[in-house]
Amino acid sequence: MKKWKRIAALLLTISMLLCLCACGEQNGGSGSENPDSQNTEQDTSEPAKPADTSAPSGTEEPAGTEEPSGSADTNTDPAVQTLALQKQMYGLYDWDDDKLLVQSEFSHVTVWQNDTAKYPELAEVLEQTANMVKRSMEDEYDNLCATAREELPWSGETSVSTLDIQVRRADSVVLSLLSDSYSDYGWIEDFRGMHGTNYDARTGLELALGDVVDVNNDLADAVANELNSHQWAGDFDYRNAVQAYFANTPYDGFSWTLDYNGMTFYFADGDLEEPGNGVKTATVSFAEYPELFEEKYMAVPAAYMVELPLDSSYFTDLDGDGDLEELNVTGYFDSDVGMYTKFGVYADANGSYHYEDCFADGFHPYYVKTADGRHYLYLFCEQYEGGPVPMFTLRVYDVSGGTVTGVGEMNAGPGYVPIDTYRVPTDPEDFYLEDYDAMAQDMMAFAVGTIGLPELKP
Repeated sequence: MKKWKRIAALLLTISMLLCLCACGEQNGGSGSENPDSQNTEQDTSEPAKPADTSAPSGTEEPAGTEEPSGSADTNTDPAVQTLALQKQMYGLYDWDDDKLLVQSEFSHVTVWQNDTAKYPELAEVLEQTANMVKRSMEDEYDNLCATAREELPWSGETSVSTLDIQVRRADSVVLSLLSDSYSDYGWIEDFRGMHGTNYDARTGLELALGDVVDVNNDLADAVANELNSHQWAGDFDYRNAVQAYFANTPYDGFSWTLDYNGMTFYFADGDLEEPGNGVKTATVSFAEYPELFEEKYMAVPAAYMVELPLDSSYFTDLDGDGDLEELNVTGYFDSDVGMYTKFGVYADANGSYHYEDCFADGFHPYYVKTADGRHYLYLFCEQYEGGPVPMFTLRVYDVSGGTVTGVGEMNAGPGYVPIDTYRVPTDPEDFYLEDYDAMAQDMMAFAVGTIGLPELKP
């Protein structure tokens, strides 16, 4: 009986975490009524063709004198500044001799100390939410440990629960956080979910969907157009499925982030198609659908950095043609060695794939957009070497134009403050790294250099 009570508690914890990730503190947002359920039929876009799987060499260094292929964002505003944030990491592990029974890893994001005075309301909300997430994850861990030890002698799978908070947008207008969660309890089917929480940076109030965008059939059609353009689904047309989802789902049931280039919707496995087809994402861009958005939320800084979830599509204009291209980083985990052994990068210019061997405990990709219109991928390859803080190798790729070209690498990782907290890279002109080759005791300030590699600031 105790075991089943713990299972019920775990299921309740999952629900609570999803609510925390999706809703935060619920300090604001006007909310809206359900959209009109009438479907507006339009011509269906052709689904994307299968990509060419030929891979470039990815090792040659690009010429630094070439003109940037990407155009500057039309909504850039010099008055909009990036936020300074910090990310704290936690790891909880329960062992029985040499067997790992439970693994729980999670993170939260709060305002960096220098910006707390500028954004006091936002700082307070993030601290409260961080404490709630920490308590919920610790309660889940305790229940998992108790359940695992009731099963000893143990011969099953490790119970795994992860929750990573990733910054999608961080400026003086909007803070948008993406909660990327995964759970595999062995006796419950594994689950991955993505949930966005969006704040007005000045007031700290959580934004509702209707605060930002006009939710109507035009928005549903825009989402369907993007899905039909980027998701390879054979003859499946997303239009009716998306219209039905918009008609039947309360606004607070949507999962979305407000990005630098538009709004991204996240659909769980089974939301639009039969289960088994995976999570789907669609970005409705400011450039293509400006009439749908409140004007104030389209003002963005000219340069920014965005952490990307692994194995999930990120959409932005990589070649300056006004349309969105896909950027996707995939890690290949080898269970026999207990590490990632390879990663793949897909950039959508006639299907540009790049694969590299890399032994790592984890990958942390960042999309980098510079003020002069260049686009880079910063990939931090995480490797533990017995200490509490992982070592990193940073590999840099130029993805301007939608192709993947290797620039170089350095032995550097995110700038840690104490051992479990680091400055979140948000600004290509001012971000912090631990430069292991320099043997420095403190993190140092860098900027993206002329060919894309970080250069130490004077």
